[in-house]
Amino acid sequence: MSTPPTMSLTAKINALRDKGFLDDEIDQLLASPASSESVKASPFNMAEMVNNGSSIEEWNKQVDETEKLYINTEAFSVLFIGAFIIIGILFLRGFIEFNIAIPSMIISLVFAFLVQVFSAPKYREKIKFFVKKR
Repeated sequence: MSTPPTMSLTAKINALRDKGFLDDEIDQLLASPASSESVKASPFNMAEMVNNGSSIEEWNKQVDETEKLYINTEAFSVLFIGAFIIIGILFLRGFIEFNIAIPSMIISLVFAFLVQVFSAPKYREKIKFFVKKR
């Protein structure tokens, strides 16, 4: 039986009765899983977007590794930027000479930059696991 998609449930039940179905048969049809219409998942459903078919254990392992990578990367970046700020303050206060302070500040910024550059490919791989469909 083909019914228009805008037809109400009551109209559909009445159409079944008109075809000769008994109330018990209609109840069985309504209770069966085949009668339920599939609901299409929203394309913006985050769980569906990141579901790449991996097991719960693999998913949790990847989350832990990503968290550890983030913590290590940002800790080293904060360390080197902190060294840059401390050296700069000591230079401005007159405790460190110019020819020592400026190269030290440049080296600390370069190290902070290198930490970010070398961790970027690892972040890219982690993002691919979480977002890319396999």
